[in-house]
Amino acid sequence: MVNPSILQLVHVMKRIHNKKMKAISFDSNFNKKYNKQTILKIKAYQPITQVPTSLTKWFDQFGIEITDKRKGNSKYHCVLAGDYLEHTKDFFERFEQIHNCCCQDGFIVLDLPFSVNSGLFAYQANLFKQLAEQNEYDVAYFKIMDHSATFPMIIDCSKNISTSYLNDLFYKYGNTLNMRINVTFKKVNNNVFTFKDPE
Repeated sequence: MVNPSILQLVHVMKRIHNKKMKAISFDSNFNKKYNKQTILKIKAYQPITQVPTSLTKWFDQFGIEITDKRKGNSKYHCVLAGDYLEHTKDFFERFEQIHNCCCQDGFIVLDLPFSVNSGLFAYQANLFKQLAEQNEYDVAYFKIMDHSATFPMIIDCSKNISTSYLNDLFYKYGNTLNMRINVTFKKVNNNVFTFKDPE
């Protein structure tokens, strides 16, 4: 099983590898081991040179400091929300924390249950479209997929993400219970986080 957020990490790592970069994970999942089959799937999906089975080693190889402890007002070049947003009713308060941990031109990586699955909390694509518009994020990665990452599908966030638009994307799936939404934002300014429910 491929964790879709790892596919996003491949995408982000190509953009932030530098000796002075810092990353933070909100759920300390970087010591998880990934089997060889998973790594081969990642390499087949987006070719890169040597992805180790330990993500901690991978970050070390690129000279990126990875921590699960927030250090005062430190700003991070890559912020991984993990399951910090997945099981909470305080989504916006927690997202503001994530926003504040990310430096200008840094990346916020999200992997969350999509609204067609059976999770207690699941998220609709328009929420992330609105977050991007209201906070002027660049959308670097916006996909939906099942947890096996068999049919990753790009969402065009410039379009109205209606039910009929999503239905057209789901024709490949016999089962949508484990669908995930995978979003990577690039924070292009240091404005204060904002979110207003669109009318």
